[in-house]
Amino acid sequence: MLIFVTASTTSDEPFLEDVLQKTLDACDRALALDSTKKKVPDFVESRMGYIAPNLFAIVGSAVTAKLIGTTGGLVALANMPACNVQLLGAKKKNLEEFSTATFQFCVGYLEQT
Repeated sequence: MLIFVTASTTSDEPFLEDVLQKTLDACDRALALDSTKKKVPDFVESRMGYIAPNLFAIVGSAVTAKLIGTTGGLVALANMPACNVQLLGAKKKNLEEFSTATFQFCVGYLEQT
């Protein structure tokens, strides 16, 4: 509906029926893709207890899935030094000239649990 209104007000003529149908079909596909995109992490999180049971027991399914996904696999995560694992998912902040009393060091997925 919104697409039809926008197109009709900008060009002073409504969409042709076939163009409107193609546009609505594309919107439906985009919505379906978005819902599928949300299902994939849920599925992966549900399988973490089987893929990496020890890590799952320590940090939970969501963080386990993020760690394995960020490193590129379980083998890559196992071969990574511990000092690098704690930085996975860290957001860098530029806090020059600000007080260090409120400075947060790199906070990754492990600190978010």
